[in-house]
Amino acid sequence: MQSILILTLAAIACIHAVPTTEIVDRVWAEPRGSTLTEGIKCIFLVGPFDCAKAKVDADNAGQAARDLYPENTLHNGIGDAFRHCYWNALMTISIGRDQAKKLADLHEDNNTEGPLGERVMDLKNNEIGRQVGNDFKSADGAKARCQEHVSTGHLQLKP
Repeated sequence: MQSILILTLAAIACIHAVPTTEIVDRVWAEPRGSTLTEGIKCIFLVGPFDCAKAKVDADNAGQAARDLYPENTLHNGIGDAFRHCYWNALMTISIGRDQAKKLADLHEDNNTEGPLGERVMDLKNNEIGRQVGNDFKSADGAKARCQEHVSTGHLQLKP
């Protein structure tokens, strides 16, 4: 009975790990981002609860990027750089730096469709975001610092 409950919770977390908003790669013209496979890997890598928290953090970072930056910058632009920074900062605050790194690396490893330059950009901005999350223990402080990093060019803004 207990194993059925655990499997049910894991399945729910897996479903919730898949982002609700889809990013379409303009070069490849196909959906990019998390997949069901990534969600399943997430559960086994960090557990269903941290996986679910990371999904909420990804959605919040994505919404913040859409609110703050023009649509044409949300892929390989300043909005994309901000989103990666803020997502990793939020994950670091909510699940810890090590878990955040595991999930961010899993996400990048799962996205093999795009050019290498995009992956390098995302990995750099993810690391900066984890440092921001380490330095700031609030979402508002992390958001402001990631915005500052966009303005100063501290984040990598193009592949």
